[in-house]
Amino acid sequence: MPKTSATISFGLIDVTAKPDTTVTASDKQSFIDVQDLALDGVCPAPSATLEKDYWKLDGSYEPFPDSPQNTSWGIWSNSMSDENGIFSVPPVIELSFQNVHKTAGLTFEFCPYGNNYCNHMLIQWYLDDAVIKEAEFYPAAWRCEYRCTFEKYNKLIITFYSTNKPYRYLKVQNIQHGINEYFSEDEIETASVLEEVDISALELSVNTLEFRLRTANDDFDIFNPKGLYNLLQKKQQLCVEGYVDGGLINFGYFYLDNWNDDEGETELTAQDAIGIMSNTTFKGNIYEGVKALNVIDEIMNDAGFGYSVDSRIGDMKISGWLPICTHREALQQVAFALGAYVDTSRGGMVRISFGADEDVIYNIGMDRKAVGSSATLKEYISGVSITEHSYVLGTTVEELYKGNLYAGDNEITFSEPSVVTAVSGGTLKESGVNYCIVNMTADGEVIVKGKKYTDNTSVITVNADTVAAGEKENIKTVTDATLINNKNSLYVAQMLLNSYQKRIEQNLSFVLNRETVGSNASVEVYKDYFKNAVITKLETDLVNGFVTKAVVIGE
Repeated sequence: MPKTSATISFGLIDVTAKPDTTVTASDKQSFIDVQDLALDGVCPAPSATLEKDYWKLDGSYEPFPDSPQNTSWGIWSNSMSDENGIFSVPPVIELSFQNVHKTAGLTFEFCPYGNNYCNHMLIQWYLDDAVIKEAEFYPAAWRCEYRCTFEKYNKLIITFYSTNKPYRYLKVQNIQHGINEYFSEDEIETASVLEEVDISALELSVNTLEFRLRTANDDFDIFNPKGLYNLLQKKQQLCVEGYVDGGLINFGYFYLDNWNDDEGETELTAQDAIGIMSNTTFKGNIYEGVKALNVIDEIMNDAGFGYSVDSRIGDMKISGWLPICTHREALQQVAFALGAYVDTSRGGMVRISFGADEDVIYNIGMDRKAVGSSATLKEYISGVSITEHSYVLGTTVEELYKGNLYAGDNEITFSEPSVVTAVSGGTLKESGVNYCIVNMTADGEVIVKGKKYTDNTSVITVNADTVAAGEKENIKTVTDATLINNKNSLYVAQMLLNSYQKRIEQNLSFVLNRETVGSNASVEVYKDYFKNAVITKLETDLVNGFVTKAVVIGE
């Protein structure tokens, strides 16, 4: 049996700081969006560069993407350190905030691949234009903490002097406003990670972390005056790392959802970015031939999470309507319209792609499978019927809203997409196709007028070539995918029908190695007889040897 272990790092951070951050950088690559530092979950894959002694030729590094702007990187400098690791002109990053924040320190994440980091920096804390503290800091690892306590600051200026290895770009993927507590297997009573993916994109699955702690000092005891219980906040970040025979498995980032103290033990549950996006609101929009990358950027930046988009997807076009909905629902609609997967496992980055590398196939032989595997045959689907939508702006000005509003800002939402043309009784402050904000100097009646979009619909059906022997025709219908139109309907319907042909669902258990959800597996079902399948679910016990309950589906 392989030797396994796991650690959980828990960020005691100010969760209000990142959404309040405006970033500037003196030195950056052309493809970098500096506001990536205001996002959570930024964890790009290892990408090959021509930095000295950086690119391992063992297959662990991906080719540098042709469209690097499709990925959240954090900040990479344009200049490179010299033979001594020193920058001739030190890169400078400034983080400014609208509001005043407090912190117990700062956590920096540089480049984990090969343990590359800045090893000398200057941190300056400001309140308005006054420096309230400055400190030189000498990190010793790619993830490092500077511990200090500040009650009031609204700007940080950080100067990076050198890297720990020569001829390196500065790579800062994350700056957290807080510090981490680390828990090892000695303190973790139970822990499991659930990872799922829906290959049809009819819904976006939520990955979860559940664990139970017993700390030596009762750190999470609700009655411990020196404990950490009162510092817990929803959306605080957790990072889960597992080791199999010394090899790292990065289970990724999760965000605190709930916690409970029970006689000295603390139960905590956390969810991935998709779970957080289930509880935040996207205002929606009308799109006509807009690049998919731009629509995803609009959703993800508003949600506040890092992401990567397959280069084959970024230039695809989106047309249709997104109503007011959650960020999760909005991203699901986009993914479905593209025939794409959405996944956050093994890193935390929200990845939008066409699935795993087809050349990578994990072998799951009988020597790895535990007793008790089972297989079922899922419902037979003979065809897919899907509704096309075409939104046309009307020419008639209509009354969109009439009613009494209070003094101040008032948000009015529309049941149908509309364009506001006039407001009487108040001042139009902001508007979109699904809402408007009207400012009132005093309580009173408001009338909002505008033009409505008409949704013209039609239905197309894609059927299997022949109905399977012994089966009856069974058509699956999709009516409310509002980004489906006459340009992508046939493609999406065929993709969905293809996913329904994977009817054999196997439930099995094995010790996790490198398998990931969405990847391809070759499963031994009889001696020396293998079936190809897609891994759609992994539920891994992090304490008891990484035993994993898996679901795979195949034709």
